[in-house]
Amino acid sequence: MPIVTDYLFKLITRQIEDNGIVVWYDGDRQYTEIVSTLNIPNTTVASYSDSFFALRYEIDHLLNELDPPRLLIYVPLHPQETNNALVELEAVGVIMKPGQQPPIRNTKLSVIARNALKPILGEETTATIEKQVEAGKLSLTELNAIAERGEGITQGVVLTIFSTGNPQEVALEFLASDRFDNAIVSKGASQELAILLQSAYDIQLPPDETPSAYRVRLARHILSTEFISSIKGDIPSQLSSVKIAVNPATRDACIHLAKTWRLRRDLKESYVTHANQVEAELAIASLDLQQEQIARVETFLAVERRLQYLIEKSLLTEANSQIDEIIKFRQSSFWSEYYPNVQAQWALIAVAGQLLQEASRIEKELKSPTADVQTIFNAYTDTEMPWCLIDTYHRHLERHWHNFDWAGHDDRHQSLDKLVNHARHRYMDVGSQLAETFIRRYEAEKFRLPGVMKQTEVFAQVVKPKLAAGKTAYVWVDALRYEMARELTQTLIDDYNLEIKGAIATVPTITEIGMASLLPGAEKSATVVKVGDSKLGVDINGTVLKDRPGRIKLLQENATVNVFATKLEDLLPKPKKKEKEGIQQAGLILVTSQEIDAIGEGDNIRLARRTMDDILNELKKVFRVLSELGVENIIFVADHGYLFGEELSDDMKIDAPGGETADLHRRVWVGKGGRADTAFVRAKLSDFDLGSDLEIASPWNFACFKVKGGTEAYFHGGLSPQELIIPVVTLTPKQKISVGITSDIAWTLEPGSQKISTRFFSVTIKGEATGIFELVAPKIRVEVRVKKDCISQPATASYGFEDATGDIQLQKAADNPRAIESNTVALIITQDQPTKTIATVHLLDALSGTELAKIPNIEIAIAI
Repeated sequence: MPIVTDYLFKLITRQIEDNGIVVWYDGDRQYTEIVSTLNIPNTTVASYSDSFFALRYEIDHLLNELDPPRLLIYVPLHPQETNNALVELEAVGVIMKPGQQPPIRNTKLSVIARNALKPILGEETTATIEKQVEAGKLSLTELNAIAERGEGITQGVVLTIFSTGNPQEVALEFLASDRFDNAIVSKGASQELAILLQSAYDIQLPPDETPSAYRVRLARHILSTEFISSIKGDIPSQLSSVKIAVNPATRDACIHLAKTWRLRRDLKESYVTHANQVEAELAIASLDLQQEQIARVETFLAVERRLQYLIEKSLLTEANSQIDEIIKFRQSSFWSEYYPNVQAQWALIAVAGQLLQEASRIEKELKSPTADVQTIFNAYTDTEMPWCLIDTYHRHLERHWHNFDWAGHDDRHQSLDKLVNHARHRYMDVGSQLAETFIRRYEAEKFRLPGVMKQTEVFAQVVKPKLAAGKTAYVWVDALRYEMARELTQTLIDDYNLEIKGAIATVPTITEIGMASLLPGAEKSATVVKVGDSKLGVDINGTVLKDRPGRIKLLQENATVNVFATKLEDLLPKPKKKEKEGIQQAGLILVTSQEIDAIGEGDNIRLARRTMDDILNELKKVFRVLSELGVENIIFVADHGYLFGEELSDDMKIDAPGGETADLHRRVWVGKGGRADTAFVRAKLSDFDLGSDLEIASPWNFACFKVKGGTEAYFHGGLSPQELIIPVVTLTPKQKISVGITSDIAWTLEPGSQKISTRFFSVTIKGEATGIFELVAPKIRVEVRVKKDCISQPATASYGFEDATGDIQLQKAADNPRAIESNTVALIITQDQPTKTIATVHLLDALSGTELAKIPNIEIAIAI
């Protein structure tokens, strides 16, 4: 008797022996073909067929005998369809049916299959088959055939060679390498192996071929089946002759095997080798596949690249949330995790799409006739979906673009280059519209924004009230644009109670004016004055301020508490004794930072794009240092924002007003006299409530004045929201700031390659809890170091990546609450190193900087 049927037979026989009468319901008619073959000793088998009267007539004589009958009544109906016709028989006997309790009376086919096959095929394979039965893909006859083939293999030589009879485990071990080939040949196991693989995966393996040939055939069959089965819609005609598994059960088994093969990190090299070979054989790169066909297909690298190309083209015409979902999925795909440049390309595509969507949204909303300057200000600084996101996405786009490895792939990346350029042009276009609309409506309101804080009011309204509440830090960050501060605050919410407000900077939006406007007394007496040839300063109550020492002196004289002044660089990585003592003794700590403005005005555009965001992580570290030293309130502000768009072209340069020029920058002219022009707005500084007889002129949009020797892409001084709206952020450390990792975790770091041979390098992070407490997934950071110097920047990750800081928030594995979900982090090597330099890879707790794990002795095999 076939194996699965035999198991069912024994189950029914046991119930007959224990209870005498069994009423067996089979509403799905899964057992009709075997009922007539059941030969249970001393038992009558009766079957319902159209009439319960006929059935009762057939068995009544048995019920009238003195000895209790042994009777099996088979009813191919659901119980509710019988109108209780057999209720008295059910009462004196037992019922067997799908789902019946106890389990020994449950005849559900998937349950019968599981119990019969598990000893033969193992847990994993049996679980897969059980799901296929529940989906209606396998009949009893097919299950018997699977069991028969499986039993023959698991009792044979294959089991002794592979130490398992599980077809999937055997297939994976066989595909991974040739280490079992000699044993297969010497023990004459080729035929058994062929039978096992044929039964599980519907593949024909000729008996006269070598194990190596079998391996090539099996890889092609498995990958072809998964690929073709995963394509949505019509299959390309070029693939019509490719043989794949056609039986639903074996087809699903092939798909499951391919996915498992990719997920097994110890087998990934073999997967890549075979996938690339099959990809070439099938000419996958030449197929005219469409986006909707392959959005979820991971089989081949060529498919990944094709999808990147198609989405890059799609985004040129439309950006939408559906594309966002595809990109998000692909950023953690097998090929993204195996090749860091693939993941980096998806990250670049993603941010280009975000920028394009944001540009379309703002462009549409700007057309509203009710969008006055107050409305635009609120929209730009709104906490949910602020318009300043367009600046954030553009900043991210430029960083990703300048970090991307373009070498040697000009043809492949043409569509990506077009997408990035399109996104840049949209940013410049919509950004210019936003600037001009804002400035024109600001002018229409006589440069008034009621209810909005002015930069000159920050000390009086925000800082001074905090001084009485405890030790306060006042952090001046040169050129910290509003959107950058907003992004930074998103990473601080776990450790601080915070508030972010937008304020209006003092014009012109240059460092000398903005920094002085943050001082006490500026709210009452701030006058912009000339302090030399083409230089401006601010007069506060008779003191002219033109540099950092002068500003510090005025603050110390007017703050009403002891002031200690320091620089951001002096507090990192750890403050020295002088800084610690100064902070502990002061009521107000002034921290200044010029990093953003310094690197932007250095006019090394590529370096600025790649490293400007580093300041956000540095600020986060400084806030932590200040909190640990007893600072109870932290207020960080900026002197001005900036524009950092495309390099200036001739058509973007306009003539300045001329006349008596007090100061001239790319974005602002200050002086007297000269000419008016439709290309720029012109106003008196007194219009902005500043005590000055000077005038100001600034381009309406993103245009710039012609200035000899000026920077070519990074500017400030004007009246655009990006330059004029500054952040004022108040932080209060929570009672217990996160101290870093709180769980005992055994970490595993897997390098993407044994050498660093390109500018991109990846590391896969895994972890498992080892302590008794619940796993808390930490926020981490990964660095490549040469000696003590970090030579890398985080570029992207499978999940949890913070663009603001480069930190990665890990998470628990979905299927194991005591394990960390695997995360592949892509790093870009930023500093030149001689070939054969030895580097180390460090996994750090992002909060405390504690080293969690490291990979030693990684050779650098490139000259960047």
